[in-house]
Amino acid sequence: MRRSGILLHPTSLLGRAGIGSIGKPARDFLQFLSDAGQQVWQMLPLVPTDDGGCPYNSTSALAANTRLIDLDDLCDDPYRLLSLEDLKYAPIPDHPERAEFKMAGDYKNELIQTAFARLVDSTDPIHRKLWQQFESFCEENADWLDDFALFDTLQAKQPEGPVWTTWPKGLRDRDPDALEAARDRFDDEIEWRKFAQFLFHRQWAALKARATELGIKIMGDVPIFVSHNSVDVWAHRDLFELDEKGFPGFVSGVPPDYFSPEGQLWGNPLYAWPRHAKTGYAWWISRLRAMNKLADIVRLDHFRGFEAFWRVASTEKTAINGEWVKGPGIEFFRAVKKALPNLEIIAEDLGIVTPAVEKLRKDADFPGMRVLEFGFPIDEPNDHHALHMHTPDSVVYCGTHDNDTICGWYDSLDEGMRDHVRRYLSIDGRDIAWQLMRAAESSVADLCILTVQDIFCYGTWARMNVPGVAKGNWTWRMVNTIPGWNADRLRELTALYGRLPVYNSPKA
Repeated sequence: MRRSGILLHPTSLLGRAGIGSIGKPARDFLQFLSDAGQQVWQMLPLVPTDDGGCPYNSTSALAANTRLIDLDDLCDDPYRLLSLEDLKYAPIPDHPERAEFKMAGDYKNELIQTAFARLVDSTDPIHRKLWQQFESFCEENADWLDDFALFDTLQAKQPEGPVWTTWPKGLRDRDPDALEAARDRFDDEIEWRKFAQFLFHRQWAALKARATELGIKIMGDVPIFVSHNSVDVWAHRDLFELDEKGFPGFVSGVPPDYFSPEGQLWGNPLYAWPRHAKTGYAWWISRLRAMNKLADIVRLDHFRGFEAFWRVASTEKTAINGEWVKGPGIEFFRAVKKALPNLEIIAEDLGIVTPAVEKLRKDADFPGMRVLEFGFPIDEPNDHHALHMHTPDSVVYCGTHDNDTICGWYDSLDEGMRDHVRRYLSIDGRDIAWQLMRAAESSVADLCILTVQDIFCYGTWARMNVPGVAKGNWTWRMVNTIPGWNADRLRELTALYGRLPVYNSPKA
């Protein structure tokens, strides 16, 4: 089935206090997708981030980013735990085109605590009904929510700092008495954090229901690794390669590649895959099951790491000196498919793709990714990213969140390479963003994903991420709504190459 979609993370939407939300801004974007004939909304991971906003280095693989909660919807819903009066002092960012993660977090957390206090103190029957829903949510999600809320609280309250390996031994090593004492001491702090997660999931359920009404599927993103300073590692130390004090001797990364001549030293702890195998990969299955509740499709990041991952000593300063170590392979995906037979997975198979990685993807029966910005090597005309080498079992991008925008990419090429691109596509390059998007839509790949930045024809300044660069990423925001004529233009392009829903219906 041929489909087309858009990549845009919700933090890049408009919204109060310098960040997008999953309220009206997200609903408006869903309507644009529908008007433009799109069937997929791809997002980055929806997990909590630090003040830098990186969604690939989270404190939890299962919790949600509560900065995305829409406060206006809390004023408008029947429970009215907030009023517009509460919101009138929202901070105004100095640079609206950049997300302000700390500003948004501080502002929204304060108002979420206000809303929770009102719910606790209320005797109104309608609020008691909401409280019962909250209690049910806590019970249904206790397997991850209890640990996350405690961990998040301890990060904020421990004088030793947020890193769990610096905490007193009892908390670091999860002594039951120490944990119970912490829960008693910080009960209120723990509860409002659970409530914040509850609010996110309520609003998300409404957003996803609207997407379903419009015939749009949500594509989520699951990073392969988790942060060392996360509740996942703290609560499941036996599933990671750590020493007796919780420190990793080896960490994750990738060797030198297109993005970085020194490789990328990610620094995440490595999985103790044999221990995962003994549990039937229960932790991973729980993680994917949770994502499947939020999304219809899952992009599995760094797929090649399941075949073999790059291991680097934690004392190294770059990722150059490392070695490939075998991953869990097909047995992992067999376990996932047995537990979650209806889960739709897309393999992010970029980077160093060996025949073994390609075999694993095909054995698992997952579509891979093709990126047109990689598809113009003069000396390798049969590179699998080149348009004429695409296959139906793939997802085509002009560029991903890790790439430059089309305009920025094209401007960065020397004239010889620009001439090669123009001759290959038989274009003049004067409207390069839409000309390359047209090429992507024409691909035989079953799914085509474009980015909002390219629809606007934005340059490098609107790039979402530069791999290997520690600061300044993830902050791009739309400061304007997308003009209606862009929806019409994109719908026409989508129709031209048979990607509209009507062309995939039983009557077509």
